[in-house]
Amino acid sequence: MMKSKCDFGDFDKLVGGHVSIAGSIGLSPERAAAFGFNTFQIFVKSNLQWKYKPVTEEEVENFRDGVKKFHMAKPVVHATYLLNLGSENRELVEKSMDDIKYEIEVCNRIGVDRLVLHPGSNSNREIALNSIMELLNSLETGNVTMLIENSSGKGNTVPATSEEMGKMLDLSKNKIGICLDTCHFFAGGYDLKNGYKESIDSLRSNGITGHIGALHINDSMFDIGSKKDRHENIGNGYIGDAGFSNIINDRTFNNIPMIMETPGGDEHYSGNMEKLKSLLVVQ
Repeated sequence: MMKSKCDFGDFDKLVGGHVSIAGSIGLSPERAAAFGFNTFQIFVKSNLQWKYKPVTEEEVENFRDGVKKFHMAKPVVHATYLLNLGSENRELVEKSMDDIKYEIEVCNRIGVDRLVLHPGSNSNREIALNSIMELLNSLETGNVTMLIENSSGKGNTVPATSEEMGKMLDLSKNKIGICLDTCHFFAGGYDLKNGYKESIDSLRSNGITGHIGALHINDSMFDIGSKKDRHENIGNGYIGDAGFSNIINDRTFNNIPMIMETPGGDEHYSGNMEKLKSLLVVQ
């Protein structure tokens, strides 16, 4: 088995990062290409505000043209962090639903079919799971699949375990999948470094692997089971080179967008890309 310096595409890997939409959403594909990405993720509005500036038809056209021009595959949109569909505060739930509807609309306009969201929390996890799925099932999504992101297990945010992810999929009657965040998964107690097979088997046994529409590939500042959502650059945290070698060479994740949300963003993307390339192996 020897290491390879080949491009990700040669291995059917889609690797990118979250890029800025400053100035215009239409500029994001070119920004992604500048880092050597073959996929990428954006927000379509502020991630920490309900208000938004409508996306213009010119931006839509420029985005679609840029995706084609720079050969970007399966770009991803990440919804605002303010969402909480599990809350007992009806005003917050209504705001969350209105926001998701807007983000789904924009995704359909710009030709993105994957919308990642943190669905919410409730002190009663069973209520949260059922309430969230009832609301997500009621949405008209067009071509968009809503990807529920796993949490690190901190607090009451769902889903935190393979079992909770599996239950949400079981309750799904809509275009719904999973975005698996490696830092969150590791922080939640799944050993991607020394117990990789068992960790992936936990996903497989709960019917999840066939429904993963994106990964967030982030190292962890804290050790396994910490329940702390603190991302680190690839290889610099507790998942480390060994863990990311497992992930990047797993054919389960071929042709699925792998998105970095690493500290420092743009500053460290080049180094993170080279690290991941160095871990690719020819078998």
